[in-house]
Amino acid sequence: MKKHLKIAYILLALTVMVSFAGCSKGKSAEHAEKTDFSGNAEVSEDYFEWNDNVILSLTESGMEQIEIVIPKRCTGFNGAIFALDECKVKSLTFESDSDFELNGGLRSSHTLEQIKLPSGLTKISDMEFWRCDSLEEITIPAVITEIGKNAFQECASLKKVVIEGAVTEIKPHTFELCSSLSKIVLPDTVTKIDEYAFFNCNSLKEITLPAGLTEIGGFAFANSGVEKVIVPAELTLEKWDTTSFVQNDHDVEIYVVEGSWMDQNFESVFDGAFNKNYSK
Repeated sequence: MKKHLKIAYILLALTVMVSFAGCSKGKSAEHAEKTDFSGNAEVSEDYFEWNDNVILSLTESGMEQIEIVIPKRCTGFNGAIFALDECKVKSLTFESDSDFELNGGLRSSHTLEQIKLPSGLTKISDMEFWRCDSLEEITIPAVITEIGKNAFQECASLKKVVIEGAVTEIKPHTFELCSSLSKIVLPDTVTKIDEYAFFNCNSLKEITLPAGLTEIGGFAFANSGVEKVIVPAELTLEKWDTTSFVQNDHDVEIYVVEGSWMDQNFESVFDGAFNKNYSK
């Protein structure tokens, strides 16, 4: 693939994705200010409007809190609880580590910087953290094996993601437009990285592909900051797209193990677009 084809691919991708890239009204990652949290927030059911054990919204006093704890009484959310402009909550924790129905309750928050999820959480569905544009880092609990598509799309301040569980798939657009993301370690249980999964992650400079990866979709890491890709010796792809790492302004160095599957199939996978290096 020649240089001009790379640019063509990027222009095509930007055209396809323009509908997703709307203007966020939250603060930009560039100007985000670090907040120090006490970790001693009061647990109060009075900060929430309830329907039995489901939280419907924040009360007026709840919206005034900087740090807030979800009471153990709660079994789930109903609606985007922290999305209102009046909300001031920056830190969210849970009193209980039991499983929980997020139901989009954290979506579109422009104030939440820190979220500590319950260790017993079993599911992150589609768009759960979409446009949480002040969120700076998050740990995915160990019992989670699936993260929904668009789950962290447009989290512009997100810098670090820790995946503790045996996640098997990074779905379409999961981390797209996370422009501050610079650190993510993908577990070797990941077998599939879907299209646009890390598209426009401009701060992501280096990625080690999971040893168990068998499929990678179109534009998965395209138009990002990725300059170095490390490919484990064990990796054997069954399905791939030559646009997966295409960039419009820099080259990508691919590091493979001599004699490995990727070494032998390098031209087919990358279509001559990148430089092959041998890992020491």
